[in-house]
Amino acid sequence: MKHILPMVAVAGICLSLQAATFELYRDGAVYTYKPAGTFVGFVPKQSRAECGDRTLSIVSSTECPKESRLCREKATIERWSLDSAYAQRRMTYIDALMKRAEVKIADPKAVLAMAEKAAQNYATMQKRKEMADKEVKWRREAFSKQAPSLEPQHLAKACDGNVKLILPGRFISFDMLYIADISDEKKVGITQRIELRNRSGIDIEAERATLYYQPMNRYLRPIRFSPWIVHDRAVPKAGMMRKMAMPAASENLAADIAYAAVETENPRHYRIKELKLPSNGEKVDISVGSWRVDAEREERVYPYRDLRVYHVVRFQPNVPVETNRWRILESGKVVASNVSGEYRNGRYTLFVSVDEDVVVQREKMVLKEKESFFGGTVRKKDGYVIRLVNQSNETKRLKIVDRIPVAVRSDVEVKLLSVRCDQTIEKRLLEKGRLEMDVSMPPKSHAEVRVLFEVSYDKEKPIVY
Repeated sequence: MKHILPMVAVAGICLSLQAATFELYRDGAVYTYKPAGTFVGFVPKQSRAECGDRTLSIVSSTECPKESRLCREKATIERWSLDSAYAQRRMTYIDALMKRAEVKIADPKAVLAMAEKAAQNYATMQKRKEMADKEVKWRREAFSKQAPSLEPQHLAKACDGNVKLILPGRFISFDMLYIADISDEKKVGITQRIELRNRSGIDIEAERATLYYQPMNRYLRPIRFSPWIVHDRAVPKAGMMRKMAMPAASENLAADIAYAAVETENPRHYRIKELKLPSNGEKVDISVGSWRVDAEREERVYPYRDLRVYHVVRFQPNVPVETNRWRILESGKVVASNVSGEYRNGRYTLFVSVDEDVVVQREKMVLKEKESFFGGTVRKKDGYVIRLVNQSNETKRLKIVDRIPVAVRSDVEVKLLSVRCDQTIEKRLLEKGRLEMDVSMPPKSHAEVRVLFEVSYDKEKPIVY
């Protein structure tokens, strides 16, 4: 579904063959327009121009029309540079004049009077040069945010029709932003916005503009079939087995926090009428649309990695989410300005804020009897304690996501022996050792969750986790 974004309501516009159009991609842009003469702007040198079937060269020139805003800014920089050079020249001239005067004039009083006047003029010129140099520096910095260089670019030959100007990426940015309003307990208000920023050195004015949230250039290669071959398994030595077991534990560490593949459809296309995008480096915000959807809220903590309790919002978007950059609002206030979202189990998930009222601690469980032997098998008991404190006057329903080790060898077995808590708790042991526990904590209360598991392995093949 395409979105039509009217920038300016203009009635009765008849689009002719000369109408300017603009196409913006993630890695470049195409601006088709009728230029007034050969002047293009201060575009990057990697830019290309086409006039019908012809390719036109883009060359540098000192000519810069006064009608151009950037040309006027360039002229102002040159005037300040000239003023700085003039002041420097006057200072040099005063120095030379005083040296000659000291030799030719014998009267000390006359030399002193001349020196005093020269010093005043020198100080005035020095101050004038300092101010001019600052203006040149500031204006050059401001210009660099609007254009890639100070060199005016022209078409090598004039074009009777429309010119298609192909601009490289980076100079016109196209970002997507989503704003989530979580003021409602059961719904989330979503606003999608587009942020444009032009510093290409040419002001864009187009009757029709299309923004593609996809690259202009794709480099694809044919895929060749490769057979899936059954090989003889090489039996590693015992020392290598121990080395292989260690990375498996670290992979387990990242299994829960790794982002799932984002579910996307074809990139969206956005059409805009009467787009005006000056090359001033300023951000232009465009609202795509807003909608409200049902949402689920929960408080979640991952003690094995992070002791903070997060407010989590889960919902099903009306349209595919194209970027995972979000701003979170609640009751009109910004809660977080740089939040990353992701799809988890088919629903979009946002970690919107941190609950400072719940304190979480996690430490290793101290056991009197850690290991026992049954023939050649070692049975090792281990575990951890999670302590929770609810400092607020509200009941907190927490989802605790933790883990137990996962065996990567067939001769290693891991069992969850018990999960005990002095508050009501529900537990679920899922794949890859993921342990989920739901705890309800009354106001001003504390809880202690004790997780005990057992690892069995061959005593001749020590393990680590």
